[in-house]
Amino acid sequence: MSMSGKVSEELLYDTLKKLSSYGQYAEIFIESSKKQAAVFENKILDRVENAVDSGLALRVIDGDKTFFAYTNNFSEKSISETSEELTSALKAGYEKDIAVTSRDSVKLYLAPSEKDIADKIQIVSDMDKASRCDSRIIQSTSVYSEQLKDTRVINTDGSDISQSLCYVTGYTAAVASDGKDMQQGYIPLGGLYGEPEVQSLDFISVSEESARLALKNLSARHAPAGMMTVVLGSSAGGTMVHEAVGHGLEADLACNGMSVYAGKLGQKVAADIITVVDDGTLEHKRGSFIYDDEGVKSGTNILIDKGVLKSYMTDRLYSAKENICLTGNGRRQSYKHRPIVRMTNTMIMPGSETPEDIIKSVDKGLYVARMGGGQVNTVTGDFVFEVTEGYTIVNGKLCDPVKNATLIGNGPKVMREIDMLGSDIGFGIGTCGKEGQEVPVSDAQPTLRIPKITVGGR
Repeated sequence: MSMSGKVSEELLYDTLKKLSSYGQYAEIFIESSKKQAAVFENKILDRVENAVDSGLALRVIDGDKTFFAYTNNFSEKSISETSEELTSALKAGYEKDIAVTSRDSVKLYLAPSEKDIADKIQIVSDMDKASRCDSRIIQSTSVYSEQLKDTRVINTDGSDISQSLCYVTGYTAAVASDGKDMQQGYIPLGGLYGEPEVQSLDFISVSEESARLALKNLSARHAPAGMMTVVLGSSAGGTMVHEAVGHGLEADLACNGMSVYAGKLGQKVAADIITVVDDGTLEHKRGSFIYDDEGVKSGTNILIDKGVLKSYMTDRLYSAKENICLTGNGRRQSYKHRPIVRMTNTMIMPGSETPEDIIKSVDKGLYVARMGGGQVNTVTGDFVFEVTEGYTIVNGKLCDPVKNATLIGNGPKVMREIDMLGSDIGFGIGTCGKEGQEVPVSDAQPTLRIPKITVGGR
């Protein structure tokens, strides 16, 4: 890769050999990234971003301790100094993250290529126009971005893995007002795409849909409150499985007693119809890659199989500590961060019911078409999620749109009580935060029925 051309191969392998004498595992991680983005806000081009960053990280795992250092200076002197800092920490025997940065090249903002940025500006301009379909849309923010990440992992397992990933993301946040109330519509679109495939993404429709959602919520009545049957549509994405289940199945949380699923491998934790999978191999999905940030090939990991907890997601540290299989879930935000256990594309697998039959089965309840953010306690599994698009269900039919609803419950309890699964599946995209790091993910679920859950409303 061009980025590693800045460093001699001899220096890299000499450095790795030196580090390998201090622990069971050592690695060198090299990264170069470029992000271009355009933002339209309040009918004008708000800003254009063109950022470039690159650097090199060193890491050693010795028992249950991790030693980590990085630099953004590719000179032989800087790499040698970074290695010396790390070996000093290793000799002292305490864990430490060390940053050796060059003052004059932490981040560069470059003048964008005329053609490249002009295309991106046109996209967000068209998105902005599409969202202003009604005089009640008082504010609209449209964003389009592309981030190219080139990485290389060299480690003492004998791997030398290079990878290029291009993340494409676009969304519009539209705000509607009738003079008394304000409501927002926000729908993102994106994933891993190359230049030919990105042309097929319909960002105009996403902007129109965001405005439609804001207007619909403006005229919606307040959601009813209380215990009721809730149907989550596949269009809601997998916020529920990601937040209420997925984080609890990450080995660093589960093995340290910070998860409601701790110590439950082989036990029944969900209904018989529930199978949960984390799969980093799916084409074009935002959480996909060929190799994780530790050089482990991504895979299809069955976490819960027909209600039984089968495995946790692991990185190298927790795979070794707990003597469980590597799953390809060691991820980092950038070279400035040590890898930790993270989800990729996490989903509840489809069932056999039609979505229409699931809705018909409910006499009175709530249909959730889209989910927003929320809060989850991974130790207890308790959660609160925002419903950004919902409808009442009366006599098996979708009726009035409702606004300002929340779902309040417990993840494991809900997983045990889900009694109908649709044959469809829908994906949502996002950026997952954990321990101060953010990584791209996606999540998914079919249409499903929860017989009884608390709905917060009025």
